[in-house]
Amino acid sequence: MRHRQILWIISLLLISASGLLAQDFTQILRGRITDTDTGQPLVGASVQLLGTDLGTITDTEGIYRLDAVPVGRYRLQVSYVGFQPVIIPEIYLTSGKEEVRDVALSEQAADLDAIVVRAPRGDVYTTSPTVKTLTVEETLRFPATFFDPARLVTTFAGVVQDNDQGNGISIRGNSPNSLLWQLEGVDIVNPNHTPNAGTFSDRVTANGGGVNILSAQLLSTSYFYTGAFPANYGNALSGIMDMRLRPGNNQQYEFTGQAGLIGLELATEGPFGTDSQASYLVNYRYSFVGLLSLLGVDVGDEDISFQDLSFNLVFPGKKGSEFTLFGMGGISENNFIAERDSSLWEIRKDRYDIRFESRMGAIGSTYKTPVGERGLWHTAAAFSILESTRLGDRLDDNYEAIRLEDDVYDQSKLSVHSFYQYKANAANRLRLGVNATLHSYDILSQQNVGSVPVSGTGDGWLFQPYVNWQSKLSAGLTSNLGLHYSHFGFNGSNAVEPRASIEWAPSSGNRWSLSYGLHSQLQQPQLYFSSASDRNQDLDLSKAHHFVLGYRKSLNSGSQITTELFYQSIFNVPVSAQSSSFSALNLLEGFIDEALVNEGTGKNYGIELSWQQFVSNGFYYLFNATAYQSKYTGSDGIERDTRFNGNYIFNATAGKEWRRISKKGKDRLWGINFRIAYLGGYRDTPIDETASRTAGRTVYETDRAFSIQQKSYFRTDLRFYLKRNKADASRTLSLDIQNLTNAENTAYSYYDAQQNAVIVQHQLGLIPMLSYRVEF
Repeated sequence: MRHRQILWIISLLLISASGLLAQDFTQILRGRITDTDTGQPLVGASVQLLGTDLGTITDTEGIYRLDAVPVGRYRLQVSYVGFQPVIIPEIYLTSGKEEVRDVALSEQAADLDAIVVRAPRGDVYTTSPTVKTLTVEETLRFPATFFDPARLVTTFAGVVQDNDQGNGISIRGNSPNSLLWQLEGVDIVNPNHTPNAGTFSDRVTANGGGVNILSAQLLSTSYFYTGAFPANYGNALSGIMDMRLRPGNNQQYEFTGQAGLIGLELATEGPFGTDSQASYLVNYRYSFVGLLSLLGVDVGDEDISFQDLSFNLVFPGKKGSEFTLFGMGGISENNFIAERDSSLWEIRKDRYDIRFESRMGAIGSTYKTPVGERGLWHTAAAFSILESTRLGDRLDDNYEAIRLEDDVYDQSKLSVHSFYQYKANAANRLRLGVNATLHSYDILSQQNVGSVPVSGTGDGWLFQPYVNWQSKLSAGLTSNLGLHYSHFGFNGSNAVEPRASIEWAPSSGNRWSLSYGLHSQLQQPQLYFSSASDRNQDLDLSKAHHFVLGYRKSLNSGSQITTELFYQSIFNVPVSAQSSSFSALNLLEGFIDEALVNEGTGKNYGIELSWQQFVSNGFYYLFNATAYQSKYTGSDGIERDTRFNGNYIFNATAGKEWRRISKKGKDRLWGINFRIAYLGGYRDTPIDETASRTAGRTVYETDRAFSIQQKSYFRTDLRFYLKRNKADASRTLSLDIQNLTNAENTAYSYYDAQQNAVIVQHQLGLIPMLSYRVEF
């Protein structure tokens, strides 16, 4: 019955969309070309749309403009004498919005082949061997990303989505807690709605959630590092998600509206005045996920709702300077209310009222300005805060609510990142910078009212100065030498972290790289505090040596093959002070109430292979495979598999577009996109049923920790879209289906006191997401 309801609504929208008319329209492509190192405009740079006769050169401000470009997909090449040419693939022009592409070029001491990048910026090491770029266009094309950058990166090699309900990601066998989120280059708190989504204990996670609070409407090209990252990044062991914001259109007003089965979204952008170069971009989103439940779709058994607002204001200054003001905020909740009829209680949770609320906000600014002819100064600052509460009430036989669980998780970050970048000559570049972040915590976890809670408050500055020297040793040979230092004022812990990488391009289309880094990370807030005051507040930073050997082959067809060998040696990991299998490397959520010491170790190693074809003649693909091991050693001295050791990852994403312009001027673009994910199952710990029955809760055989591997995970996703262009507007009707085959993948197992048995909890089944988008 539910599938017939879904198909009826989809058919109705498809039929209504078929009446839309279109014509053959054009659009404007414009932007600014600058020097990567100084931010100075490049006058007379060549801008060319490959495969066409359309091109131009930049003016005295480095600005280019191409008018009357037919809508469609293009590859943009930018070149300038003495600078390395850049090719930007997958630019898609629609009739509804101007396309603004700013590009930064890097001066070269010798002539080199053009490199393929997404949208290089002067304040990001986009040529770092371990960086991967994320574009908004990909979130609108790849299946079942739901416009979320964290879900998009799970199509990359070595990256696994922790749970279908959440966007937490495990990188190369690391816990999702090892990731660091940044916005405009500064650290922020977890930027996701419902940060408890998909967890075993229904508690807050450090880095995951149901969906990103920052809408894709505001995102520019963002950057994702998977190991051995440059010296300007710290406080992370597995990876960095650095989200970047795009400026609003500073020449005309534009609007975007999107409605779907999960919510409504509205965005507006434009100049502050007719003579102003300043711009604004604002987006509001309101969810009604409950509509899916009314259609019979199982998205979990909670009532979920969220809404958010985000903005980016850009104010260009004199002589290439720029000031921005940005912000984001969201509130979310998921509630489970028990039926007041005990005959309907099938599992333990059915007799609980559980209320979870989360509020997250961030506000910040950036300022950059050229310094002389060879320097650039850039500063960014942001304050972000996450507040969440969870209440759990158990109904007795008279349906009276008894408070058993009370959790509070509040965290804030006041972060400043400032650096000076100097280009000594075409072959040598220096960056000096500092990150300073004030971390503040206030946590509470009480399992039974009247018991001693796990609780604590505290704050401390994480001070991280760094230096990086990049040198072009010869044609095709580049080195980066860096040093990063971390000091945490909360307990005085510190780390000196050398970083180094070398890239060698022996011939056209071939590039080798070798990267090393020593990295450190603070512990999760719930590890510093326990029921005993000051017990774990002296925990040191966890640390890891990263080694990455990479090779990339660029092919004439516009595709590239990439392989990486990686090894990560982790030490200073919190483990139990007593002989135990516990290790912080296996944590995702929850509170730890025992004495800990920094004596644990771990290691992750493996190989990744990727083959990517950028969109060409309407066709693209991204295939990758990863084989890896993830091990840890607790205080009992036994080496075991980590919770996240799936051993293998296979991803295949591909899509095809067909464009047709009829004799009557109707312009249609159909697209169909598939993704297949086949992953080794996570590890689980056996449950002691006898002890669980006695305790009335799940009791594990901890001496056999993570000795069971779950069944392999298989999921097929589909995205279909129909795009139409009309005068000054474009429309997109899309259908995403997550888990097309309705495969039953294991999430976790637990002992259920209501059923008096061990229950296997499965991941989400088939989830359809229909949306309609208008840009004008």
